[in-house]
Amino acid sequence: MLIPNKYENINNNLLVIGSHLISLLKKDTYNIEDLFIVINKEREKKTLQLINLDQYFNTLTFLWLADLINLNEFQIFINKDDTQKIIS
Repeated sequence: MLIPNKYENINNNLLVIGSHLISLLKKDTYNIEDLFIVINKEREKKTLQLINLDQYFNTLTFLWLADLINLNEFQIFINKDDTQKIIS
């Protein structure tokens, strides 16, 4: 669910997962599979629950619809045009 409520774990919310993905994409561009592996490795280090593919693709879809990320074939990268103004 997109809107958090008091009964769910906030770390599994799409907005929080999206912020983690954006922080990873600020450092480097990834392909779809590598980004999924990296985000789960980071969550495992922090002893957080791993995300599943549904959560991952829902988050990517949300970020793409919000025009925060772009896809070029299989590469995912931050939309530098608008995102610099919003995120910085």
